Amino acid sequence: MVDIRTPDPLAPLYERAATQIPGIAEKVLEAFFTRSAAYRQLPHQLVDREITEAVTRNLQVFLRALREQRPPAADELADQIATAVRRAQQGVPLDVVLSTYHVAALVGWSAMADVAEKDEVDDLLATVPALLQYLSVAVPAVAASYLTEQQALHAERREAGRALVAALLTGREAEPLAERIGLELSNHHVVLAVRVALPPPAEAADARFAAHALVRRLRAELPKHALSALDHDGGTVLLPTSAETVEQELADAADLVRRLHTAAGTGLVGGIAAAESREDVPTAARQAADIAELVQRLGRPPGAYVLDDVLLEYQLCRPGPGRKRLARVMDKLAEHPDLLHTLREFLDNDHNRHRTAEKLHLHRNTLNYRLRRVTELTGYNPADPADVRLLAASLMVHDLRS
Repeated sequence: MVDIRTPDPLAPLYERAATQIPGIAEKVLEAFFTRSAAYRQLPHQLVDREITEAVTRNLQVFLRALREQRPPAADELADQIATAVRRAQQGVPLDVVLSTYHVAALVGWSAMADVAEKDEVDDLLATVPALLQYLSVAVPAVAASYLTEQQALHAERREAGRALVAALLTGREAEPLAERIGLELSNHHVVLAVRVALPPPAEAADARFAAHALVRRLRAELPKHALSALDHDGGTVLLPTSAETVEQELADAADLVRRLHTAAGTGLVGGIAAAESREDVPTAARQAADIAELVQRLGRPPGAYVLDDVLLEYQLCRPGPGRKRLARVMDKLAEHPDLLHTLREFLDNDHNRHRTAEKLHLHRNTLNYRLRRVTELTGYNPADPADVRLLAASLMVHDLRS
């Protein structure tokens, strides 16, 4: 078994290593840039000043902790933590940031070995446990500060993204918000209005947890270029596109709705509309929202819907004298729930009296009597092809008003 002794605070090797810190820092930087494209992309003035100083401080703190036979203190890591926060702000990946500590440890220890004399092998070996102890304290502290800053940046970007979506949806100036998150605005967008069926009531704490989890699952499905404002009950997603790719983006939006439905684990519908200019986004958003709401009210299956899927129903929702007259037709049956239900089943069964009677468990004569009563009360005969279309439209208006 190899006996590794406790470091000697007065060992000449550590004194010589301290004098070599500037040269070691240069070697560490060279290793950084050889291994990491992220560091090569940083400005030279930042490299020459901040990173060199950070590496130098790390080496100094390590040697001080080594001589005093202790782990690094929290205040000694303050500069390293501040540097990690700046790396997060600069977009340097966390794995790259953490790898620099191990690169510095390897290069620094190798440099110390280069200046060690033959009779200083024990002093050199004594640095190994101290180096591992230093890394075990410094790396988690740096990772925690980086992740905290990254979460704050993500939250800030998400809120800026929501503000950008709100500006686009209301026709307000959006360029300053886009610049804030480094985004170049597109003129064409596909607008997706998402509506999520609310789950059964639960305890307040459980409901909050479930709502947060649902939003995280939905956001995880969004493509990187999407702008979104989503909550647990749905929201709006803007998919930037171009005149040449809008048709493909419409198809992708339908596929996205299917993925969102799977991720939600509950009923989810999406209304889809296209905006051919930035000024058209509010209009397209209202249309997409109307489609999604209409689909929900009609009880349609989960999925993606465009205007053509609900064209008749959409038009019947528009206010006007025709809708009022259609509503009055069905109002005459409102006081007769059995007749209203019979008419609905008759329409759902493609005007087939035999199937309708079986579905309602009625004798054929009883069904015929009820259909005659519908004619008497409304003035329209379910057996007449023209009248039955009007009755179907009136029933749809009635359902949409309910």
